[in-house]
Amino acid sequence: MLDLGLNETEAPCLPEIKVELSEIRKTYEFTSDKWDECILRIAEVESKIPEIEILHGKVETLGQEVSSLKSELASRDQWQRLNNVEIKGVPLKKNENLFLILDNICGVVGFPIDKNSINYISRVPAQNSNEKCIIVGFINRYIKEEFLASARLKKTITAEEIGFQGSKQRIFANDHLTPMYKQLLTKTKSTLKSKGYAYIWVKYAKIHVRKDDSSKVFIINSDNDLNKLV
Repeated sequence: MLDLGLNETEAPCLPEIKVELSEIRKTYEFTSDKWDECILRIAEVESKIPEIEILHGKVETLGQEVSSLKSELASRDQWQRLNNVEIKGVPLKKNENLFLILDNICGVVGFPIDKNSINYISRVPAQNSNEKCIIVGFINRYIKEEFLASARLKKTITAEEIGFQGSKQRIFANDHLTPMYKQLLTKTKSTLKSKGYAYIWVKYAKIHVRKDDSSKVFIINSDNDLNKLV
């Protein structure tokens, strides 16, 4: 009789083999079912790809329309401030006379203004600051631009020069920009100065840039305009 070297305890039992085969079959069937399920799900997703692509296109179009509307609203808001000047740095004083303060500034910069040229004048909170700046609304943008040109020629104005004794606080007069345009101006300066742009200025409430004396002047109305120059 052939001896396989297995004793009775080591020899596989037929019922055990059947059980193992049954478990293997169950595992295979389960895996096969899951695989079939995955195939069906992939096919279902693939069938929806054209619909998803259409929706993606619609979302992109809507995004462009929203961006365009935001830009249009920002331009309108800025246009409404076209005749305004923002004066920062004037110390706040109780019972102050803003017309007198403006008149003193005009005297310092050498550009006298008649009260009839002023539509309104008021203090408003400055963005991201406890300071209250002075907003002057002129009756037209030409007077406003001439006033700003005179202020820029003076370059430095201090509070002491307009009646605040002993105060070296600097006073700045600029276009009254919307918060969006102020952020865009800050971003333009930080981005383009590192790219060698020598001139960045605001005129008629628009951001102008020029790389050097022989370069073309560009107007920055949005991040898209800025990205084209980077």
